[in-house]
Amino acid sequence: MTPPAFYTLNEKIKYDPIFKNQSRNPQADTALQLAITLYILGQKGNSTIRFSEQLQIGEGTASLYRYRSMVALLRLLPTYLIWPQLGSSTYRLMRSEIEDESNFPGCIGFLDGTDIGLMYAPSFYGETYMNRKKRYALNIQTVCDNNLRFTFISAGYPASVGDPVAFGSTPLFRNLASYFFSPDEYLLGDKIYRITRRCMTPYKEPLASQPIGGYKYFNWMHAHARIKIEHAIGVLKNRFRSLQQLPIYIRKKEDHTRALCWIMTCIVLHNFLNQEKEDSTVYQPHTAIPANELELDEVDEEIGVHAERVAGLEWRDRMRLYLYQHQHQ
Repeated sequence: MTPPAFYTLNEKIKYDPIFKNQSRNPQADTALQLAITLYILGQKGNSTIRFSEQLQIGEGTASLYRYRSMVALLRLLPTYLIWPQLGSSTYRLMRSEIEDESNFPGCIGFLDGTDIGLMYAPSFYGETYMNRKKRYALNIQTVCDNNLRFTFISAGYPASVGDPVAFGSTPLFRNLASYFFSPDEYLLGDKIYRITRRCMTPYKEPLASQPIGGYKYFNWMHAHARIKIEHAIGVLKNRFRSLQQLPIYIRKKEDHTRALCWIMTCIVLHNFLNQEKEDSTVYQPHTAIPANELELDEVDEEIGVHAERVAGLEWRDRMRLYLYQHQHQ
């Protein structure tokens, strides 16, 4: 974080009521509390005792500073973690930029899940936190745009819950009308997800390695575009290395909630650092898709799990043929 970004962030939280008290002894300056919090969030695998020793302050003081700053930062969540209003110029600009860079008409984001590691083995239903790599962690589902800015986050499940199940319980999956503006819009997701009209996944073997018909080329284009979410997650975990090993001992439900708050605080800070310039770009309608090449019925109601899969397969085949025909243009 650059000094100008730090001072801007400090200005946004310094008047939060969490930094005010009725005591005769005033609190430490918000800049100091924020700086210590950022230091803690940026370190991997250190306990509160270790932090306090490094910073030469009391253990309770370090925890208090972190608590206050995280509360203030979490109040910025509605500002920095937003899904653009459907049909707005911001929404259309987001879609246009993603389409231009990914070459996938109708794509409005990239989907993936990741595990947030825990330093200590949880005693609160501990076995449920173990992932397939035999490590304790939490599962989060993420969607980002082409600027590596997260537009949707769902956190709460332990790591033993797979990505398809975790994503299937999110508001984005259960309430599609609130996140997609037109019938041709979708997310690009990994092959572990279930294909639907709104989640386009790559082809699996044996079609994945079939060059005839554009299957292999489609998967290459899909991976090339979806690398954005891998980069976004990588940047997040390298900026805030505490997410690689959260120093929280989950003994009860409240500790689980504290871990989620820690994660969401890092998301707010990530999006703050990745925020786009304020309305500096004028939206230009995207016209790269010939109207007669990609057609989808203007129907967007709930059609059932099987019908969703069939519609998703058909839409993916149309996209494959479209990309294959334009491969050498």
